[in-house]
Formats: sequence, structure tokens, C-alpha cells
Amino acid sequence: MDKNLKERFKTLIRKEGFYIALFLCLCILVTIGTISYKMSNKNEVNKTEEINKELTLNSDNNEKTINEIPNAERVENVPNSGKENTDKTKTEKSTTVSTSNKVNFSNPLDGVESRKYSYPTPVKMNEGVFRTIRGVNLQAKIGTEVKAVADGVVELAENSGVEEGVVIEIKHANGLKTKYGNLDANLLVKKGDKVVAKQTIGKVGETAKVFSKDQFGEFLNLQVINANDEQVNPEKYFTLKDK
Repeated sequence: MDKNLKERFKTLIRKEGFYIALFLCLCILVTIGTISYKMSNKNEVNKTEEINKELTLNSDNNEKTINEIPNAERVENVPNSGKENTDKTKTEKSTTVSTSNKVNFSNPLDGVESRKYSYPTPVKMNEGVFRTIRGVNLQAKIGTEVKAVADGVVELAENSGVEEGVVIEIKHANGLKTKYGNLDANLLVKKGDKVVAKQTIGKVGETAKVFSKDQFGEFLNLQVINANDEQVNPEKYFTLKDK
């Protein structure tokens, strides 16, 4: 009986031992596979995290670069903008000075106003003959000294023809110009000269041939021209004597 049990047990052990060994091998394989899978997943996770980290760093760097470029442009542009604004302010200031500075005009000579301002209304010269005459005429003997009415720069000093004769044109700091006509040919200034108020620039002449001495007498023609090259009534700027 005992011998039979022993034989059966041995047979069972031999028969089942194979399956137990196989089971153990399978368990070992599964365990090894599981461990390998977990390690592989861990490596993949780590690799993914590293890739994500690199992408994040690159993204941050790109964002930083993108953000820095406009800032750099602003930094470069700000001084230029300031310079432009400064230049613009200077230009505006210069323009304001040139057109709004108040300049006191003194009379170019001591003489009465022999012809009033009429421009652009035509003036009768002879029967059926009319002319538009610029400025006003100041009665003065030929040879009377003519003085600059204010500081300025001579822009014209020439014989302009039979209507105005020899003329001098001076530009002043307020943008206005004064023009002196019917002068003697021997001028004391030339184009480009700087003059000061009450400086003698020439003498009354008889070079405006259109206006005869018999009809208009001896005179200085005085004109005022604004910054737009338009004629202005000199009576607005001078205290002139009436006849």
C-alpha cells in the first residue's frame, strides 16, 4: 500500500513536475517581460519628458526672441523718433520765429505820402491809359538818402525796368520784405548784404521812367511784401505824413 502510494506520488511528481517547471518558467518570463515593459515605458516617459522640456525651452527662447526683436526696434527707433520730434520742433519754432517776430519799421526818409496805396485797382496815367501801381510814393527830392527801415538781408539790388526803375528789396526777420523803387543807379548795397535799421542804402533817383516828374513829382516808391509774396498796404506798418 505504502509502496503503491510512493509510486503514484513519484509518478505525479514526474508528470506534474514538468508543468510546474513550465509554469515557473512562464512566471519568470512574464515577470521579466513586465519589468522590461515598465522599464521601457519609464524610458519612453523620460524621453518624452526630455523632448517636451526641449520643446518648452525652444518655445520659451523663440518667444523671448520674438519679444526682444520689437523691443530692440523700439530702442533703436526711440532715439530717432526723439530726434525727429526735436528737429520738427526746431523747424516749427524756426518757422514761427520767421513769421511772427515783431519788427518795428522806421520811415526810409522824411517825406509826405504823395500817392496813396491803390493796388490792385488801376490808376489813370493818361487819357485812356491805366496802370496798377504797387506800394505808395513818398515825396522826396532827387538825391535824398534812403535808409533801410529795419535789419535784414538784401535780396534784390538791380534795375527792374521803366516801371519801378532801380530797386532794392530787403527781407526782414518777420518774413516781410520792403522794396524801395525809383532809386539812383549808384546803390550803396548789393544782393546778399546784411543791413541794419536806418542804414543808408541808396538815394532817390529818376529811374522809374513811366512815372514822369511832371505828373508824379520826385518820389521814392515804397512797397511791403508779405511771406506769400503778396502786396500789403505800407500804411499798416509805417506812420506816414499826409500832404
